[in-house]
Amino acid sequence: MISSKITFFCSLLFLWGVSCSSDPSIEDQLEEGNEETENPVPEEEESLSHKEKAKAVYDMIQSLYKKENLYKENFPSQSGDPSYSYLWPYVGMLTAGNVLYELGYDRSILDKEFSGLEAYYDDRSVLPTYQAAPVTEGQTDHYYDDSAIVAMELIKAYELTGDAFYLNRAKTVTEFIMSGEDSRMGGGLYWFEGESTNCTDGPNCMKAANTSAYAAYVTSKMYQLTNESQYRTFAERVYEWNYNTLRDPSDNLYWNDINIGTEQINTTKWTYNAALMIMAGVNLYEISDDQEYLIEAISTARSAYSKFTSVINGQIFYQTHDSWFNVELLSAFVQLSAYDSKTDEYIDVFIKNMDYAWDNARNAEEQFFEDWSGNSEGRYYWLLHQAALIEAYGVVALYENES
Repeated sequence: MISSKITFFCSLLFLWGVSCSSDPSIEDQLEEGNEETENPVPEEEESLSHKEKAKAVYDMIQSLYKKENLYKENFPSQSGDPSYSYLWPYVGMLTAGNVLYELGYDRSILDKEFSGLEAYYDDRSVLPTYQAAPVTEGQTDHYYDDSAIVAMELIKAYELTGDAFYLNRAKTVTEFIMSGEDSRMGGGLYWFEGESTNCTDGPNCMKAANTSAYAAYVTSKMYQLTNESQYRTFAERVYEWNYNTLRDPSDNLYWNDINIGTEQINTTKWTYNAALMIMAGVNLYEISDDQEYLIEAISTARSAYSKFTSVINGQIFYQTHDSWFNVELLSAFVQLSAYDSKTDEYIDVFIKNMDYAWDNARNAEEQFFEDWSGNSEGRYYWLLHQAALIEAYGVVALYENES
């Protein structure tokens, strides 16, 4: 069934000018690069599965980053660090709780991480949601993208446990997310609440690809769970806005944002913006059976692999910075692989990167470098860059049916 779909979609993609074959530029670079250096792995580490590596990274974080029931932002501490991590890196630990539970580890890990999440919940009378820092640290802003990644993990926790609390809380947070859309610039979502509706200028007065893509993904998942039409209508509308407004038609990747005051587009492209549009597109295809969503997702995946990889020391690596962004792309490839076998090759490159990083891009404390090729430590100290490896190894373990 899937193989016949692949053949059909390859023929459609050919009409769109998108190849189902390997990207020749990457393959040519690989052939011309140096042979991969042999790096023997100690016997005790050779036996570790990806599932076990995910748990090992989680245990390392507990040892270095845990602070009371929450976490530090960095280890070692950096100048200006808050008392506890911001919400964004904390969500990486929610993902850890979900993926480790799905892999068969004790549910107490999931329960611990979601219990800690409540420290960030602003139970205000209008549009309650999670704020950027624990409420005990004072009032901070509410980010639409932060709320969306929380909602994604709440939805996953509901799917794994059946606990209605997670679905009900996801509904509450999704209401806040949907409030971030208005008709300015034709639609789309702002980045955070404080720079919405009434803003007229400044770099943060903009509509963003990430918030819009996340919102499309969350609401399409909510429709799949609840069958409530408001979610589907919203997901389709915001997806279409992002596709028509912030997609670069030359490669089907996504620019970062459009400024409301200047109407200028920030043409920076990130792996996670591509990832979430792939994931939202797959959801909408499953909901509607409209093949264009799947064609668009496959086209973006092809370009993301081409754009965001390069050859280093004779091996293909995804970009050597912002590893959590990259892991979002891995998760998108895994979701898309059910419909497109070519995506398995992209996942295989990720697996090789992760295994190389385990052997070549960790420090004495077993923290991973931001650059998985091992050439630069980068911001290795940030909690989010370590949590990303739990998701990476966990997602791959599930993809390989290790659980």
